[in-house]
Amino acid sequence: MTLRTVSAVCIALMVVLSGMFSDMALADNGKEASSLAWPEKGAVDYRVSYGDGGLLVGRALYSWEHDAEKYQMRLTLETAGVAALLRKLDYVQLSQGEIGKNGLRPLRFDVTQLNKTPEMALFDWNGEPGARVSIRRGTKERHNFELTPGDQDILSIWRQLGHVDKLPDSLLVVGNKNARRAKVARLQDVDLKVPAGRFATRHFSARSEDGKLKIDLWLAYAHNMVPVRAVLGDDKSDTLVLEATAVDVPSAK
Repeated sequence: MTLRTVSAVCIALMVVLSGMFSDMALADNGKEASSLAWPEKGAVDYRVSYGDGGLLVGRALYSWEHDAEKYQMRLTLETAGVAALLRKLDYVQLSQGEIGKNGLRPLRFDVTQLNKTPEMALFDWNGEPGARVSIRRGTKERHNFELTPGDQDILSIWRQLGHVDKLPDSLLVVGNKNARRAKVARLQDVDLKVPAGRFATRHFSARSEDGKLKIDLWLAYAHNMVPVRAVLGDDKSDTLVLEATAVDVPSAK
């Protein structure tokens, strides 16, 4: 494994913002949470490994803040262990947008990385018909795609999957380099153990037809459907596994 490979796979996802809760939430097996409930602030820490049970390559922090109308979420990733000795990686994804009856509607997605030109996706919903997203590197546009209601960026989908009662069969997932339409599936519920504890979870997957986008998320029922495990892959079988080490989110009532 090279750090170049690790970095490429790292450029596959998402969120954070300031504002932490003072008390750590405890793992819980309850399933009474409403999928629509979303605490105004929260954060999840993850260990990041290369493949299931693989080498520790980094740490990630996912966090958000919202006022029921607008949201901001961030995913930060940094190398750790052996990977940190080879290369320092300071990588941030930021998603900003609106919250409506159909869940999240992203307006801007940014990726920043140390010593690299910022990349972004700018969403113009334009009253829905004729909506477009422009994917840019610096001031230069690289791609432009048509949008349909419910489409998400690669970070906002983390929340969208647990935020709405009914999801479309497919949606466009927009990243900082490209966008791909992916089929979304709700899989089996899983009693999941991660470093932060044991959680009753709902498992979702998103897969593009060309195999270049593979996302699996396990959302914790008792903590308002935050992801406690994420597996991010691509068509080269490179896989990053994020497992929660601390969950700083109120327990669902």
